[in-house]
Amino acid sequence: MPDTDKRPHWDIREVLDRTDLAPLLDEYAQPTGAGRNRRWHCPVPDHHDNNPSVTMHTDGRGHQRWRCWSGDNDHRGDAIDLIMVTRRLDRAEAIDHLAGRAGMRPNEPLPPPRPRAAPSRPSGPVPLHPSVVDYVSACEDRLWQRDMLPVRKWLAARGFTKEVLQANRVGADPGPQAMRRPSGLPRGSGLAATFPALDPTGSVRYVQTRYLEPRDDGPKYNNPAGRLGTNPRLAWTVPVGEPRPDVLIVCEGIPDALTAAQVGFRSAAVLGAQYPDESVANRLATIAEQHDLTITAVIDADDAGRSWGDRLGELIANSGVDLNIVEPPGDGLDLNEWAKRDPGWAAWIAPDLDLGAVVDLRDIESSPELEVSA
Repeated sequence: MPDTDKRPHWDIREVLDRTDLAPLLDEYAQPTGAGRNRRWHCPVPDHHDNNPSVTMHTDGRGHQRWRCWSGDNDHRGDAIDLIMVTRRLDRAEAIDHLAGRAGMRPNEPLPPPRPRAAPSRPSGPVPLHPSVVDYVSACEDRLWQRDMLPVRKWLAARGFTKEVLQANRVGADPGPQAMRRPSGLPRGSGLAATFPALDPTGSVRYVQTRYLEPRDDGPKYNNPAGRLGTNPRLAWTVPVGEPRPDVLIVCEGIPDALTAAQVGFRSAAVLGAQYPDESVANRLATIAEQHDLTITAVIDADDAGRSWGDRLGELIANSGVDLNIVEPPGDGLDLNEWAKRDPGWAAWIAPDLDLGAVVDLRDIESSPELEVSA
């Protein structure tokens, strides 16, 4: 073991200031894409990140940070954390490694590090810009036009009825060539479905654009630029059909939450980051207490989903509310896939549910109501 008493005491801020995280990720994590679409496969050993799930950003203190969105909650950090996990070093050894990489030597002065650009993200929440609501409305109208039949069929293949799509203002984005939009709104190539994030009153608070055929080097989802509004981390749905007044279902994404809303459940989705925080837990607990609801999380049937459920359970418990966790009966299933395979899925959550009133999602793909313009 190295003699820590003789180890130099580096200024950690200086070490990080002299380390550019992007080239470091290029070295230790397989990169894809370029520019704003650049992603990396997770560098954590034994995490088989089939799709590139790592992004990087500069936080409010000017520190460059990375995060994997498909792994455990600890698959994140700064350059020091990256070196610790990839080279299997302790923190002091990782700092030594980065200092040496930056050309730092004990008791030797160095020229000032190249100044970093100021963080592009503001320190506080950004109110939603009206252009985002206009975009949601335009896409909502466009979904029911004849040329958006491929998007309607894509939604129907996931079991969504016209009723739940219209109630929750789901839309279609034909692409920037066919529909002009201001700078900062999603501009990916190809057709996309748009999933608005609603607040508990049904007002638009955000939107996520899901490309039907994402490029190999691009993301499946695209969001508005941060200057147009802060991701609320939580999206509510408008239930349709017979109300289920006693349960609040929480899912990992808007499509799963819409699946629950289609059966009459009040539901909410955690957005973007797959791991909830205290703000998300507190808001869920508040709504549950106000309406006398039990909270049930329907997790994805994989290790990441179980970690997500465990994390949410801890946070909800801190808010004084219990959380029930339901895992679909099949490896890798999420709620939407489960519901498509088993029309009786809802009875796992509400045993007294009248299954005769539950829509069989397998019948929706051939439904003519999604194939004609409204």
